[in-house]
Parts: sequence; C-alpha cells; structure tokens
Amino acid sequence: MSNKVDEKQNTTSIKKKLTIPHTYTIIFMLIVLMAVLTWIVPSGKFDTTEVNGRTVVISGTYKTVPENPQGVSDIFVAPILGFIESAEIIGFVLLIGGAFAIVNKTGAIQAGIASVIKKLNGRDMLIIPISMVLFGLAGSVLGMAEELIPFYMIFVPMMCSLGYDAITGMAIIFLGSEVGFMASTTNPFTVGIAQALAHVAPGSGLEYRAVIFVVFIVISSVFVMRHANKVKNNPKASLVYELHNENSQDFSQGFSSVGSLDLKKSLVLVIFGCGIGMIVWGILVKEWGIVDIAMVFTAIGVLGGIAGGIKQEDICDTFVEGMNDVVSAAFVIGLARGIVIVAQNGNIIDTLLNSAAVVLQGLPKAVFINLTMMFEAFMGFLIPSGSGLASLTIPIVAPLSDLVGVSTQLVITAYHLGKGIISLVMPTSGVLLAALTIAKVPYSKWLKFVMPLFIILTIGIMVFLTIGLYIGY
Repeated sequence: MSNKVDEKQNTTSIKKKLTIPHTYTIIFMLIVLMAVLTWIVPSGKFDTTEVNGRTVVISGTYKTVPENPQGVSDIFVAPILGFIESAEIIGFVLLIGGAFAIVNKTGAIQAGIASVIKKLNGRDMLIIPISMVLFGLAGSVLGMAEELIPFYMIFVPMMCSLGYDAITGMAIIFLGSEVGFMASTTNPFTVGIAQALAHVAPGSGLEYRAVIFVVFIVISSVFVMRHANKVKNNPKASLVYELHNENSQDFSQGFSSVGSLDLKKSLVLVIFGCGIGMIVWGILVKEWGIVDIAMVFTAIGVLGGIAGGIKQEDICDTFVEGMNDVVSAAFVIGLARGIVIVAQNGNIIDTLLNSAAVVLQGLPKAVFINLTMMFEAFMGFLIPSGSGLASLTIPIVAPLSDLVGVSTQLVITAYHLGKGIISLVMPTSGVLLAALTIAKVPYSKWLKFVMPLFIILTIGIMVFLTIGLYIGY
C-alpha cells in the first residue's frame, strides 16, 4: 500500500515541479522581451533577393540601420498585427478543425479500425503493427492526436483482455500517432504551416519524410511488440503488473460502444480516402497551396457529414464545435507571429541572425542542423502546440539556414522531428496526460518504458538530419 502511495506522491511531485506558465503567457512574455531587446540590440538589415518565389537574405550584406525601439503600444498592437499577417493560416486551421469534427461525428474512422481489428481474431500480435501503421498515418498525414483519445478507451481494455498490459494498449495509439506526427509527411499543422511560413513549396520533400516515417514506425512497432510478447509470456514483467488487478474492472469496455461499419460509414471512409488522395495528387502534380488543401478538407467534412446521415443543423453545429477545439491553436499562431512582428519593426531580427551566423558558420553543418533540432525540442517543451511552435521559430531559423548554407527544407524537418521527439516524454502534453489517465499508467512508469525508444529515435533523428545534408535534401 505504501508503494502505491509513494508512486502517487512521486507522480504528483513531478507534475508540480514541471508546472510552467500558460502558453499564452509565455508568448506574451516573449513579445515583451523582444520589445525590450529592440532598445538594447543594434538595428540592422540584410539585403534580400527572390529565389524560386522565396525572399532570402544575401549573406555578407548585413548593415546597420536607424533604430526603431518598440514601446508599450507596440507590444499590445502586436497580437492583432500577427492575426492579420497569419489570416490565411489561421483560417486554414479553423476549417480543418471543423471538417475533422464532422468526420469524427459519423463514427466512420472508429468503426473502420474496429472492423479491421476484429478480423484479426486469433492473430492478435498483428494488431500491434497494423494499428500502429494506421495511427501513424493519422499523425503523419493529418496531424491527428487529440482526435484519437477515444481509441484509448478501446485499445487499453482490449489488449489487457488479450493477455497484454495497459502500457501496450496505450503505446499502440500514442507511439503510433506521435511517431507519425514526428515524421510528418503531409501534416497540415506542422509541415504545412512551416512550409507556408518559410515560403517553401507545399508538399516538397515528401519522399524523404516518407522514408523517415517508414523507418521510425517499424522501429516503434518492433519496440512495442517486444514489450507485448514479454508481458504475455510473463505478466509479472509488466511495469504496471501491481496495478493490473486493481484496474481490471475499469477495463471492461470493449467494442460495444463502437458501431458497426455499415454502408453510410463505409461511404464516409471512401470520401475521406478520396479526399486525402486528391490532396497528395494536388500537392505532387499541381503544386497546390494552402488554399487548395483547405478547399478539399472542407469538402471532406461537408460531403462526409451528408454521406454519414448527419442532419444539416448538426453538420453546422459540429463544424463550429470542431473549430472551437482548434481556436486555441489558431490563437497561438497569431499571437506567436506578434513576437516576430515586434522584432521586425524594431529591426533586430537580422542583427540576431547575423550574430548567430557568426557563431554557427564556423561549426560543421551537421552540428548546426542537430542543434536546430535540439532547440526545437526545447521550445516544444515550452510551446506544446505544433502549429504555434512553427509560427514562433520557423520565421527565425529559416533565414538563418540561408546564411549557414543548409536548406530550409531540412530546417523544417529538424523542427518537426524535434517537436515530435520531445512529445514522447513531455508531461505538459495534454494528449499524453489524457492517455496516461485513461490507461491508469503513472507517468514514472511510462517514462521508464519509453526512454529506450526515446534514445533510439533521437539517434535516428540525428542520423537522418546528417544524411539530409549530403543528399541535397
């Protein structure tokens, strides 16, 4: 009994020690800090040029310009200016949130995955790699994370009933989606926004990110399968063995709450699949931009709702609810852009970039790109939102990449890999905390379980980033 009490106290202690200010507070503090810096840091500018539709700085052209320090009024006007400059991206996020909500309301995705799993009866070990690939694609292609929380209530009891443990059920979904998110292929919330902010062609570099996805999802699936096999052969090997009997009565829910894959839901899945296929085709063949992608996602939501038999009033209400779910992320995008605006108006961004370039230009490019990944991981700990992190960091590191001779595409990859890897262990993550709560797994137990994979994937990230330098990615 004392061990359980100590475990709860330790978990509570960890959460208290790791408590940090709200994301909005952090961003506003950074706006204030940036305004203060405009009074301290000398003003300067680089000459720029257009390259393939992108405005890039010209190395060696830095010069001082008249100072323009930012005052109190500039601090409070920065957020609205950030919204104005980020209007297209903010609208994109809101539309996607609404469309996803409609598709989720039909229950088609849940029923489709449940149907696949039921057909694997008797070959339960195959559930792990197949499901992790599916959840990985959801994270990699669509950036789904919070939307997958209902699946924990299905997979945790299911895997326990098959002789595994709660960690196995949780890891299938969480590691699948987060590793997919880490190796984003077309994720509109990370790669999509980052490429838009850096003025990089939407969808470019997809092939290399796809290779990263395949390698990482294979490694993660093998990792979870080894754990699952060990637990099935020896239940006492489970890190949560002492909690299994206590929690087993709470894991009685199976697939009873998931409807069958009927004709309507099948049609919704067809519409969803065709829409995603159209987006991939449009990106690769037609060089679609963010407006075109938003168009398809909106159509998926509306047509999916109609096909799923949802009344028009409910479609509209659900669309609004879905937008409400991502309003926070949209607000972060505009607010974070305000940081850059204060620095731009104060003419200090180029000075900071020039100073950083002086330090980094003497370092090997491999050191630079991996330090960028670590920087993004650190910032990701403070800014849990992937889209918010992109809005905050990409406008700074993208021009820096031009100065040190590293492709902006690789810097974007370093961004989403850094953000993704820290998400595996970040106790400030709402998704992780929700998953741990549903699976009844203490944070300390999860950390012990996932740390070997965290180390393996971190090494893999550094290898892929370094290889990217030499293949011209």
